[in-house]
Amino acid sequence: MTSRQGYFDRHPSDWDGIYNAPRGSARARLNRRLRRAVWGRMAIALQETAEIAGRSALDVGCGPGEMAIRMAERGASRVVGIDSAAEMVRVATMRAASRGTAEQCHFIYADFMSSALAEQIFDYTVALGVLDYVADAERFLDRMWNHTRTRMVVSFPRDVPPRSWLRRIWHGAHGSRLHYYGHDRARGLAVHLEGAAIRMHAIHGSDSTDVVVWDRVDAAGAVPAPVSKRTWGAQELEDLLKDV
Repeated sequence: MTSRQGYFDRHPSDWDGIYNAPRGSARARLNRRLRRAVWGRMAIALQETAEIAGRSALDVGCGPGEMAIRMAERGASRVVGIDSAAEMVRVATMRAASRGTAEQCHFIYADFMSSALAEQIFDYTVALGVLDYVADAERFLDRMWNHTRTRMVVSFPRDVPPRSWLRRIWHGAHGSRLHYYGHDRARGLAVHLEGAAIRMHAIHGSDSTDVVVWDRVDAAGAVPAPVSKRTWGAQELEDLLKDV
C-alpha cells in the first residue's frame, strides 16, 4: 500500500470532521456538497450491508471508524476496523466509546496486507476510500475476498480533473501517491475474483466514484450472472443521503 500513515496521523481531524461536524453547521453543509462521493459511497455501503444485524464485518482502512460504528449501531455482532494510521485508530476507538458501540467494535493498528487478521472470516467486508492509496489493487482485492464469507463492498475513485489533479498535488506534497480507476479498469478488477456475482454503483460528479459489490456464489460450478450496473441520479442520491 502506498505510504499514507504520516498524512493521516498528522491530519486526523480533517477526515473525522467530514462525518462529525455538527449537523446544520456550515462545515457539515459544505462537506455534504463537496464530499458528495464520500457520503454517497458510505450510503450505498450501508444499503448493501442492510442485513448486518447479528453478523460480523471487517472495515478495511477504517479511518475514524464511521462506517464500522454505523454497522455496529445497526446491529452487527462484531466489527473489526483496521488502519495503518495509529491516530485514526485512536480516534475510531474514542468515537465507538462515545457512541455506545465499544463492545462490538475492535480497531487494529496494522497494515491490512500483513498477517494481522490471520485467517479470520467476516460476513461482510468493506473498503471505502482505500484503493486511492493501493499500488497493487488486484492483490489487495484477493486478500479482502479471502476474508469474505458473504459480501464485499469496495469503492474505486475516478480520475476527474481538476479535482483529481489538485488531490495528486496535495497528497504528493505529503508523501503519498494516489491511484485512480476508470470504469473499465474497475470492472476488470471486479471480474478477476472467482465465485462472485458482481454489481456496480456509479456516482457521478467532480469526485466520481464506482462502488463495486461482490456476492459469493455458493453453488459449485455455477456461472455468475453478467455484471450489473446502476448509475445514481442526483435526486436518487439525495434521497438516499437523507437517511445517512
